[in-house]
Amino acid sequence: MKKEKIFEESLMMINELRNELFVCKTIDCGLRLELAKECVGISIEHSEAINFLLATEYPIQAMILLRSQYEAVVKSYWIMFIASNEQVTRLNFNWTNEEQGLKDKFPMVSEMLDLLYKAKLDAHKIIEQLTEFKNYNLTPLNSFVHTGKHSFIRKSVGFEPEFIERLLCFSNNLVSTASHLIFKHTIPDKQELLKTIHKKYSECFV
Repeated sequence: MKKEKIFEESLMMINELRNELFVCKTIDCGLRLELAKECVGISIEHSEAINFLLATEYPIQAMILLRSQYEAVVKSYWIMFIASNEQVTRLNFNWTNEEQGLKDKFPMVSEMLDLLYKAKLDAHKIIEQLTEFKNYNLTPLNSFVHTGKHSFIRKSVGFEPEFIERLLCFSNNLVSTASHLIFKHTIPDKQELLKTIHKKYSECFV
């Protein structure tokens, strides 16, 4: 697929999923699902920005944002299934200057994944995929975030077109993973919709 075409189809896929997420009715899971859905929304916005960055030849910046997108997805699952009621309540603060100035005391992404993995949830296969992503990609992504050696190497040698497309597909996979969490809690259950999306936009996924 031509470079311009895959970026175009990727944005179409994101918009189609976002529209479904906007109109779908979810079961009443209270604040926990509301906050998880906010994380999903943030992760999808990250993916949209990654698409633009890659299309305009800013791959290092896209990789930095991919790290944030990944954590938003992991956090959405952690909030939904693992976070204590106290932790969920702390995320629902009142936007005062004092509260915004307080340091977050939530687990790091690796700790969240470990807790999710040990919980043996119905979504265990998804957690395994997120864990595999971490094992292969988190160290280099962290290096880009902190302007480590990977930043200098890639600034020097550049990125192959195939690698750019793979980065985009990684981001799209995370969009699908995030959407799955919400569709599992819709009335009616819309998980099957993701199969249709994957078939329709097969070139956009790994």
